Amino acid sequence: MKKQILILILLAFKVHAQKEFTLQQCIDYTLKNNPSLFVQENNVAIAKAKSWQTLSEYLPQVSGSATLLNNIQLQTNVLPAGILGPDPSEITFGTKYNTNAIVDVKQIIYDQSKITGIKANKSYTQISVLQQKQNQELLIYNTGTAYYQVLIYREKLHILKSNQQKYEQMVKVLQYQYEKGTVLEKDVDRVRVNLNATAYQIEDSQTKEILALNILKNAMGMPMDENLNITPTINYEFLAAGTFDENLDLGNLTEVAISEQSLELQKYSLKVKQASFVPTLNAVGRFGQQALNNDFSNSFNNWTAFSYVGLSLNVPIFSGFKRKNEVQEEKLKLKNEELNFKINKENLELHFDNAKTSMGTAYSSYMSSKDNMMLAKKLLDVTDYQYQRGVTNLTDYLNDDLAYKESQSNYINSLYNLMISQMDYQKSKGSLLSFMSQIR
Repeated sequence: MKKQILILILLAFKVHAQKEFTLQQCIDYTLKNNPSLFVQENNVAIAKAKSWQTLSEYLPQVSGSATLLNNIQLQTNVLPAGILGPDPSEITFGTKYNTNAIVDVKQIIYDQSKITGIKANKSYTQISVLQQKQNQELLIYNTGTAYYQVLIYREKLHILKSNQQKYEQMVKVLQYQYEKGTVLEKDVDRVRVNLNATAYQIEDSQTKEILALNILKNAMGMPMDENLNITPTINYEFLAAGTFDENLDLGNLTEVAISEQSLELQKYSLKVKQASFVPTLNAVGRFGQQALNNDFSNSFNNWTAFSYVGLSLNVPIFSGFKRKNEVQEEKLKLKNEELNFKINKENLELHFDNAKTSMGTAYSSYMSSKDNMMLAKKLLDVTDYQYQRGVTNLTDYLNDDLAYKESQSNYINSLYNLMISQMDYQKSKGSLLSFMSQIR
């Protein structure tokens, strides 16, 4: 028995000692542990590696090779009559074993397509960096949404438990009055129905709170078997006190920056195809050693050197209209990128306007539901006072109590809508990260 008590005390101490995560701490945890962060880091590294690959093509290319040939049967050649005699003569050239060791060197002097590809590296890498930032913004949004969901269920549970205590007390009083014959049994049952309904709502909200916590863990990248305890309160008034920007600065949006870089990258892609019509010039060189012998044991002896250097000019003349159609394809892709960029900006402006309108509506609804809940509570307090003194009946009390519970439910819903609409609004104008860092 003592051992069980000790275990319970230790568990209680452990739960009590668990650190409570604020919203900002949850976001910080997310930005360090969510698996998608590592995927984006790898994508940035991949982009940089590809940039080096493109640059390396313009650096000297050196390759080495070695061959050992066994000429099983040398080719026979015919010399015309008059060289070795009056009749044509058959003769073979070469040795049975031919050993070569060669080093080839190539350096691009001018290749416009590769020059353009190197210039495009910056845009390509920048897109991966911006996508990394966009992913962070999405993680912050998902974490904030899940965190708010947990808070809402806790607010709801706080209200429901308060109502439960009130109904339990009422049932005790009415049961005593019923036993004394001063109230009817149906009055006791009516309050007990409310008590049972509240108990069910509490159980349902507790289950939903657990599910919301699991969603929050998933958003944060936290293992499901870890305990997570969050700060039970937040400054809701700060959410309601936000100011509105009438105009959207598209320069603050990561989506716009990605679209701009994608458009720039497509322009480079077109230039690369257009450069396929331009001649290329390379410097080439070969340096080697050769050993010729009819005896295998001496096939690696008596080496003789050979080498050459020169220029290689490649002039595109006709490709069956392939290059022309590739250029036309890239022009159409560029046109689509320009149209999509315009459409994307219009959609972002629409999203901003809608988010601003929704935020204004959510704020008005929140203030109205908050005032209405306070008014309903005031009316219920008056009715409760009258009921305690026998001035009014239980029906009037339960009617006002129902109105108060509905106002509480409306307040909870309006509070959640306010939090989500505020996040949507901040996200739509590109200030979500700075805004979330201010919430305490």
